[in-house]
Amino acid sequence: MRVFWSCLCSLALGMLVASGAPAAPLPHHWAFQPIADARPPEIRDRSWGRTPIDSFIQAKQDGVGLSPSVAADPRVLIRRMTFDLTGLPPAPSEVAAFVSSAQRDRTVALDALIERLLASPHYGERWGRWWLDVARYADTNGQDENKVQANAWRYRDWVVRSFNRNQPFDQFVVEQIAGDLLPPAPSESENFDRLIATGFLVLGPKMLAEQDKPKLVMDIVDEQIDTVGKAFLGLTLGCARCHDHKFDPIPATDYYAMAGIFKSTRTMEDLAFVSKFNERPISPPAVIASLHAHTERLKAQTNRIQEVIRDANAALVEDLSHELPKDPHLLYPFAIRERLAALEKERDHLITNAPPAAAYAMSVAEDKPVNLPVHLRGSHLNLAKDPVPRGFLRAVSRWESVPPIPREQSGRLELARWLTSPQNPLTARVIVNRLWQAHFGEGIVRTPDNFGLRGETPTHPELLDWLAGEFVRTGWDVKALHRLILRSAVYQQSAEIRAESPATLGDPDNRLLFHFPRQRLEAEMIRDALLAVSGRLDATAGGSLVKWKNNEYAPSDDVAAVSVRRTLYLPIVRDRVYDALTIFDFANPSICSARRTHTVVSHQALFFLNSPLVKECSLTLAASLLARDDRDDSARVREAYHRILSRPALEPEIRRALRFLGGLPRDPGTPATEADRRRDDLALLCQTLFASNEFVYYH
Repeated sequence: MRVFWSCLCSLALGMLVASGAPAAPLPHHWAFQPIADARPPEIRDRSWGRTPIDSFIQAKQDGVGLSPSVAADPRVLIRRMTFDLTGLPPAPSEVAAFVSSAQRDRTVALDALIERLLASPHYGERWGRWWLDVARYADTNGQDENKVQANAWRYRDWVVRSFNRNQPFDQFVVEQIAGDLLPPAPSESENFDRLIATGFLVLGPKMLAEQDKPKLVMDIVDEQIDTVGKAFLGLTLGCARCHDHKFDPIPATDYYAMAGIFKSTRTMEDLAFVSKFNERPISPPAVIASLHAHTERLKAQTNRIQEVIRDANAALVEDLSHELPKDPHLLYPFAIRERLAALEKERDHLITNAPPAAAYAMSVAEDKPVNLPVHLRGSHLNLAKDPVPRGFLRAVSRWESVPPIPREQSGRLELARWLTSPQNPLTARVIVNRLWQAHFGEGIVRTPDNFGLRGETPTHPELLDWLAGEFVRTGWDVKALHRLILRSAVYQQSAEIRAESPATLGDPDNRLLFHFPRQRLEAEMIRDALLAVSGRLDATAGGSLVKWKNNEYAPSDDVAAVSVRRTLYLPIVRDRVYDALTIFDFANPSICSARRTHTVVSHQALFFLNSPLVKECSLTLAASLLARDDRDDSARVREAYHRILSRPALEPEIRRALRFLGGLPRDPGTPATEADRRRDDLALLCQTLFASNEFVYYH
C-alpha cells in the first residue's frame, strides 16, 4: 500500500509540473539521499568475519537467526575466484599449487591468489566484457541499416586496457563522456585513448535511413540519455522524454536540460540518406599531414590526366566533325598517347606507394551549443515556448553546488564531472552495486539499472553506503574493491546450506547470503572454458577479427564459428549474434544491459550434445589425454576430471567412466583404426563431462 501511495503521489507531482504548477517537495527516497557515513555494526561473535563487509552481513543474519555456511574448499575457491576475475578456468597445476599453499596458510594463499589474478592480463578481458554489456557494445549498427562499425574494437580494447591498468573509475567515466574535452595529456597515445573512450556515446544502434533527420538526431540524443542514466545513475531517464517521469522526481525540463548537452554534441558525421556515425583520426599529425599531401598529389595527377583526355577529345571532335567514337584514345596522336601513359604511370606509382592509412575511432565532437525547449509528447514538431538551459537532474544536484555550463560549450565535461562528484549520491552506489552483483549473482539492489521508486530497496543499505564511501575514499579503485569483497568471509563461504531450519526457509532467495549463491557461467566463459580446457584457446590479446569494410552492410558472420580467440574478440553483429552466445543468454547488444537473465532451457543441453565446437574440443582433449603412452585409462579419466572440473575424480566416478569406455558399441559400418576408436570413446566421456552441471556452474 505504501508503494501504491508513493507512486500515486509521484504521478500527481508529474501532472502538476507538466501543467506549470509549482513542483511538490522532492521525495525522501533512499537513492537521492547523500551517501551515509555508515560504520560496521557491532556483532556478538567476531570469529567468523574477515573484513568489515562481514559485520554488515552477519548483523542481518543474526537478526533473523541465520548462520553462515562453512568455509569453501580450496579447490572450490580457486575455481570460483579464477572465473570471477579472469573468466577462465584454473589449470590443474594452479589448483594443485593453491591447495598445497592453503594447507600451510589459507589467508596468505588467498591473498597471493587474488593478487596474481588481478595482475593477469585476462582480468581486463573478463571485466572489460562486463562493462561492454553496459556500454551496449557491437561491431555493427543493427536496426534498419546494419552497417559495419569496423573501428568499434578500439573502444573495446580501450576498456580492457583501462581495467588492466586499474584506471580510477571516476576517470573511466569522465573519459567516456568527455575525453575529447579534457586538457591535453602528456603523451599522444593518451590523447588518442581519450578520443576512443567517447566511442561509448556513438556505439548505440541508430535508424540510419530515417528520413526525418531532426527526429533521427533526437532519437540518438534519447538513446544516449537513456544509456547514461542507466549506466551511471541507475535511473530510467528516457521515461521523461514525453512527459514528467511518472514515478521518479525527474521532470521533462530536467530531461531536456540534459538533452541540450547531447544535442550540442556531434555524434553523426553526416545526415545523408543513409547517415554515417562520427569518426575521428587517431594517428599522429605527421601521418595525417603525409596522407593529406599524398591525397593532394594524387588528386592533382588525376586532374592532369583528365585535362589531357579532355583536350584530346575536343581536338578529335573538331577533326572528325561528329561525336566521339566508342574508344577515342585509339585515335589520339602518338605523342598524346605517350604523354597519357607517362602520366598514368606516375599516378599508379603514387597509388602503389601510398603512405599507411590513418587510424580512425568512433568518437564524438563538439557541435554548435544549443538549449532545447521541452518537446511536447516527445515530438520535435511540437515544442514548448521557452528553451531549457542545459543542466543536470535537480533531484541529485540539490546536494551540491553545480557550476554553470559555459555558453560556448556543450556541457559534456561538466556533466562528466557532475556524475563523478563525491556529492553525487548515485554514481558510486550504482557502480559498487554492479560489481557486487558480478561477484554474487545479485546486487545489494536487485534492480541494478533502476534505483528509483519502482526499483527494489537495498537488502543491506548500510553496507551499500559503506562500500560506496570506501570506493570514493580509495580514489575509485576497482581492484581495491575486488580485494575487499574477495577477502570477505561471506564471499569465501561454501554454497552448501547448513541443516534446514525455519530461518533458512524464511530466506529462499538467499538475500541475506547465508551461503554462497551458485552461479552459471556466462556465455563467454562457457565457450572460453571449452577452448582453454581442450588446449585450443588462442590467448592473443586485442585487435579486430572484423574483416569487413567500414560502413558497408554487415554480411553473415563467418568468423565466430571458426575462430579460437577469446569470445571477447568475436565480432558482435547486432540482430545476428553468434548462436553459441544467444543460447546461453548473452546480453542484448542494442541496449544498456545491467544484468543477464539466466535461463535453463532444452537447447542448452542440445548444444553440448550437437555443437561442432563441443565435439571438436572433446576430440582435441581426448587426443591430448592419449598422447602419453605411459598412462592407462584410469589415469586419463583422473586427468580429464582435473582439467574439466578442477577436482579429482571420486573412485565411483572412475569405475563408471571405465565401464563407459569399455562398453561402447562399435559401428561395423564405420571403418576406423583402434587408435581412432579409443580417441572417439574418450572424446565422448569428455563431452559428457562438458555437458555436466558441474562444468557449467561454479559454486
